[in-house]
Amino acid sequence: MKEKRTSPYHHGNLKEALLQTALEIIDAQGLDAITLRDLTQRLGTSRTAVYRHFANKEALILGVIEKGYEQLNLLFTPIFQDRTHSVAERFETMGRAYLDFAIEHPNLYRLLFGEKFRQEREEICDYKDETQATGLYALIGLLLEAQEEGIIAKVNPIVQAAMVWASIHGLASLLIDGHLMMSDNMEAIYEYSIEVLLKGLR
Repeated sequence: MKEKRTSPYHHGNLKEALLQTALEIIDAQGLDAITLRDLTQRLGTSRTAVYRHFANKEALILGVIEKGYEQLNLLFTPIFQDRTHSVAERFETMGRAYLDFAIEHPNLYRLLFGEKFRQEREEICDYKDETQATGLYALIGLLLEAQEEGIIAKVNPIVQAAMVWASIHGLASLLIDGHLMMSDNMEAIYEYSIEVLLKGLR
């Protein structure tokens, strides 16, 4: 008797399964490894079923980008909002979490912040929309808190947030692109960068 093939997703959750599987493939093998044919085989579904949710591969990748940003929001929002820790402690935790994410998921990181799909990312992920960028607005909230405590200067917190992100992003990009001077001295560079970052905001 032929064994019945079981699907790895529950009925009605094909879209989520497609996004999660695509994200895992990108994470492990890179963006070029994604094919709709491979996804249908992995999930035991048909191309027709896939097309009900995504018109083409690009639409699927845009869905993965949106999902990736959701993961970042879930990672950073609680860190920024945790008032059981000081502002400085939350900055340090944020920086380490950001670097860990980039190092552990370099392919996904490049997809979320690289040049490819830049215009499409801006269309689906509006940083001005607080419901789409909860992590960013939680960072802005932390910066406002730091301003009230006199830790940093009282200037436009959006500008400050951009500077914070640019600093940590630059360090993360150098690390995942294999610059040995960075990786060999990561701890010392990281600790110094956070110290300089906070001083620069004063």
